[in-house]
Amino acid sequence: MIAILIIANFAGFYLGRYIGRFLHIFLENTYVRGGITTFLTTVITGVVVCGTQTLFKRKDFFDTKKEISVYWILLAYIVIIIFRLIIVYINNPDMYKTNTALNVIVDYAFCYIALSYFAVNSVIETRKAQEAKEKSNIAHYSYSRLQQQVKPHFMFNNLNILNGLICNQQVNEASDFVYKLAYLYRYMIDYEEERLVLLREEMDFVNKYVDLMKVRFESSFEVKIDIEETKMSGFVVPCSIQLLIENAIKHNGGTSQTPLMIRVYNTDDHIIVWNNILKKSSPEPSANLGLKYIRELYADITSNSMSVQSNEDEFIVKLPLIN
Repeated sequence: MIAILIIANFAGFYLGRYIGRFLHIFLENTYVRGGITTFLTTVITGVVVCGTQTLFKRKDFFDTKKEISVYWILLAYIVIIIFRLIIVYINNPDMYKTNTALNVIVDYAFCYIALSYFAVNSVIETRKAQEAKEKSNIAHYSYSRLQQQVKPHFMFNNLNILNGLICNQQVNEASDFVYKLAYLYRYMIDYEEERLVLLREEMDFVNKYVDLMKVRFESSFEVKIDIEETKMSGFVVPCSIQLLIENAIKHNGGTSQTPLMIRVYNTDDHIIVWNNILKKSSPEPSANLGLKYIRELYADITSNSMSVQSNEDEFIVKLPLIN
């Protein structure tokens, strides 16, 4: 697109000269002739550029949806200035006497200052928009993960489990259950506004969450965690692994004969959360907001994006491990 702009500018330059020469036959007034020449040149080059862009878009010659950086536009403008001054000099050896060069330089200088001003402001506004988007993503994800944990259904189940332990006089087990439940909420409060957390701390949180779920689901729920010690110093999005395990529980039903199996392990630069698929007879409705917000947060932080793969037998999520 930048190349088209440069070509169109030079084409318009020569087109304007020839239109001016043609109109000189009919019009003696320089101002009228100049205005008509500028108007016709602008219309013709504009139509040609728009038509060319439309044609290229239909033929998929380039991605017209991709934004053009203002820096490329400034570079194209500088190229146009230099070459047009060269053209003016070549075609007008008496340019110093007629002040042609001065007129061109002043004209382009003011245009360049204006363009630079808008370019700088465009960059600033883009950065502000990106920062606002990041804050929005963090806010949405914070709300989503807190909603997942604080919602009455989650609390109701855990209080029922705790009540059962107390009724069975399993005092130690009840105390341990309360401690781990409190740890979950403390962790979410501490890292509510953080973008990243150490994998070691996230896995401590995940282990306690898994322990609570094992009390609830017993032998119908199995989790195997196999992460290398050397990877524990990496970073992940807070609660991301726990939320993936919770999603697996939400969308699958296991039994003691065919348990829901979840495996958490690492590769060189990813944390993998895998689970087998055991569809419930009455699945819960889901908008997949958790996965959406995790994906957006990773997109704000790293170019190594989160990926999701699934088939009839398994569901796999790959989370980037950030160093």
